[in-house]
Amino acid sequence: VSCNKMNVTNIFADDKRGNNMEILCKAATIARESQSCHRYLEGIYHNLLSLIWGIRAGHKKPCPVAAGSTTSLKNFLKEL
Repeated sequence: VSCNKMNVTNIFADDKRGNNMEILCKAATIARESQSCHRYLEGIYHNLLSLIWGIRAGHKKPCPVAAGSTTSLKNFLKEL
């Protein structure tokens, strides 16, 4: 499977998405888990953590993401 077609949890599928910080936190988790596929995802991961936690981002961990419906990594990045 190519990286763009790699399946990730679709955090945008839920109609009750929750707040933006929760979505960004879950997106950071997915970016971290997908770093082996694309190097640039490391930068996205750190940027998302900075948005959520501020300067202390390096000391925080991203949110857990429950298994659910999936989407391709390419579509996930478009939604993000």
